[in-house]
Amino acid sequence: MYIAEMLPEHILNALFLAEIEEDRRQDILTYRNKRHLLRDVSDPFAMCESQFIELFRLNKGMVQYLIEELRPHMSVPAHGRSVAPELKILAVLHFYATGSYQRSIGQNFLFPIAQSTMSGYVAMVTYLICRHLGQRWIVFPTDRRVIEEKKRTFLQSFGFPGTIGAIDGTHIALITPAEEEHNYLNRKGFHSKNVQIICDADLNILNVNPRHAGATHDSYIWRNSAILEHLRNNYEHGDTDTWLIGDSGYPQQPWLMTPIVNAQPNTPDSRYTDALVKARCCVERCIETLKSRFRCILKERMLRYSPLSVGRIIVACSVLHNICNGGRLDVLNDIHPEGVQENNVQENMQEEDLASGQQARQRLINLHF
Repeated sequence: MYIAEMLPEHILNALFLAEIEEDRRQDILTYRNKRHLLRDVSDPFAMCESQFIELFRLNKGMVQYLIEELRPHMSVPAHGRSVAPELKILAVLHFYATGSYQRSIGQNFLFPIAQSTMSGYVAMVTYLICRHLGQRWIVFPTDRRVIEEKKRTFLQSFGFPGTIGAIDGTHIALITPAEEEHNYLNRKGFHSKNVQIICDADLNILNVNPRHAGATHDSYIWRNSAILEHLRNNYEHGDTDTWLIGDSGYPQQPWLMTPIVNAQPNTPDSRYTDALVKARCCVERCIETLKSRFRCILKERMLRYSPLSVGRIIVACSVLHNICNGGRLDVLNDIHPEGVQENNVQENMQEEDLASGQQARQRLINLHF
């Protein structure tokens, strides 16, 4: 008679469960060893450039630059199985580019990283991009030479003078926040952040403001913008021929030109409005390009992070967008852009700004249209 047959049933069951648990642990250990081996031999830089750009949206040179800038600020654990900083950065870039969540990235053969750790990498790399590259790559023009160059480009490209940038807002979807949920529910019926973007004629982002919840109107964000105060101060110190351009959802101010609604055809007002609308399209194309490059900020993807983290991801993607533009990297035409945000409501502004804005616009029309 076998010894096992002599044991009580409850002991036999316990031994059986213990054996199953041991097998499970061995399977997990084997999987982890294979994953570490895959990570060690994986070399994304060995793939062709076009496939590399499709996965990460940046070319190899741009990613090497990013690694060199961020690696000194990334701690490397002492144990030998830690994920290299390069692989952390590449995994996060892939998340930005595809909008895939942690599990899909963690199971990708290029990035055998557990889902439980991927969220931390997204937070860390995003923070480092914002902290160390944000002010270097997103710069609103203050130097007179740069300002005049921006104006010249708008004039040559669109026939609209005095312009250094175009402004618009765009909604970036996120999961229902735990706090102040009603403030994030926008008029289109989903939770979002309303992000103010200013770009130049070459689609470079000059300023990005991701602080405000989706229920906030564009004109309120503008009214509380540091850029408004900067332009107002310049205007009061004599710079009366420099402005941004926006749609009719923004107030007409001396430093912000807007269309004339229902301008009569074949009049100076209509010529002014036509030129402005044509020039302002650059910010719509900038937003479309940003979302085309980095699918994580598309509405369909919906960022599953806190509002603070979503704001940082938006800034990080804006930095990378400008890096791509600096290298004249083409946009992959693999998605349909989202619809343009409509604005048709203005909030009350200071009456003196509105009055002087009307006068400034009329002077511009008289001189150029």
